[in-house]
Amino acid sequence: MLTNQLIQVQSRKTKGRKIMVKIIVDSGSDLTLEQAGQLGVEIVPLHIEHEGKTALDRVEMDPDTLYEKLANSDQLPKTSQPSPAAFMTMYEKFPNDELLVLPIAKELSGTFQSANLAKSMSERDNIFVVDSQQVTLPLMVLILEAVAMREKGWNARQIKEALEAMRGQVKVIAVVDTLDYLQKGGRLSKAAAIAGNFLKIKPLIGVQEGQVVVLSKARGKKSAIQEVRRLMAQDEVDLNTAIFGYTGQEGTEDLTSWTEEILDVYPFANVYTQQIGAAIGTHVGPGAKAIAYRTK
Repeated sequence: MLTNQLIQVQSRKTKGRKIMVKIIVDSGSDLTLEQAGQLGVEIVPLHIEHEGKTALDRVEMDPDTLYEKLANSDQLPKTSQPSPAAFMTMYEKFPNDELLVLPIAKELSGTFQSANLAKSMSERDNIFVVDSQQVTLPLMVLILEAVAMREKGWNARQIKEALEAMRGQVKVIAVVDTLDYLQKGGRLSKAAAIAGNFLKIKPLIGVQEGQVVVLSKARGKKSAIQEVRRLMAQDEVDLNTAIFGYTGQEGTEDLTSWTEEILDVYPFANVYTQQIGAAIGTHVGPGAKAIAYRTK
């Protein structure tokens, strides 16, 4: 998983002193509950709605269960934002701390609005809500940066300003394995999905200024990896950290060839792997693979 080594480092840094800046994220970041606890980060869960029932993301429904439901139902689960009350409850847990709130992009969810409404209701001036313009893996990159800044003693306002300057430098490239779930979700016609699957078309998607966009298309898995490397070559890649991600149940995706093909060209110093959850997984289905990294 993502942070076995990272968790140990951060735990040593935070042990024995009070954290004056509390970082709050939503479950669209795809941090596990264990990772969040070790990093000193709080998670407000999204809601997952399926067949008339609602569950809290990662609290009442884990990603493995989500992907099982995707495989066994024609009705796709849907995600919805936490309420302002959920954020208010979280804020009230830390009355004496500065709060840095880092939800998924406001263009992708109403979570940013809920966090801001709760801030207004709280009448506190030490709550700083950041429009991350990101989701899942690249949002995770920003969270790790925020944690590192906190460890250096930065206050919440300083971290917010730094993240807003940095967010455009964080990139994600994802290869969608099947078009079936885009079709089920109404984002692609059935005819286009059938034709695309027959031709082994693999869309490459990214996030730009909070919007999920199609970056390119490839035909077949091998050409998809080559296309990922071509897109990365357009950036001045920071080789400090890369987060590889996958959709699907844990242990079902072998990322060896995927990571090796990229690491042969881009020898990142720190490499982590993470399971992608509901916010993106419900739309692209299992089998997708992604990489997130920073540019210089």
